Amino acid sequence: MTDDIQNLLTHIGNLAFNSVPPEQWEVITLKTKAITSYVELNASYVHAEKQFVPATFFMNDRHLDYDDRTAHSFEKLRQLMYDEAPFRGAWYTAVMTVTHDGKFDTAFEYEEKPAFDHKPAPEAYALDFQHFPRNEESTPDWLKEIIQQHGLTYHEPEPLA
Repeated sequence: MTDDIQNLLTHIGNLAFNSVPPEQWEVITLKTKAITSYVELNASYVHAEKQFVPATFFMNDRHLDYDDRTAHSFEKLRQLMYDEAPFRGAWYTAVMTVTHDGKFDTAFEYEEKPAFDHKPAPEAYALDFQHFPRNEESTPDWLKEIIQQHGLTYHEPEPLA
């Protein structure tokens, strides 16, 4: 993991940490579903005093420049992680959990079609594949159908020098 990726993860974790009243939560969860033309971010925390009832919240990032806001930060993270292993493609879903002591954990889903609340058109997935091409071995079946329908080609990894 590069320093840029680590710094971006820390930035996102800090935004989440600073968006919830400090005494009211145990764990924050940020779930982001993304393709190039569409990003959904769901933010919730588990309330410490209400037997772990989850509560949603808005990220406190409106005062920041657009490039530093949470959704755009996840878009940058997706690009940076793709640049590290382009044959694999970009992730579709990212889940970050932040604990009350400031530690965070992340998980990324590269294969499953993202479960968007508002489904994008198949063309949006084709555009995403054009921006983040994959090799055939790293392409899930649901995406292969879209690639074939749109006449796209797979990414061929460059030979190691």
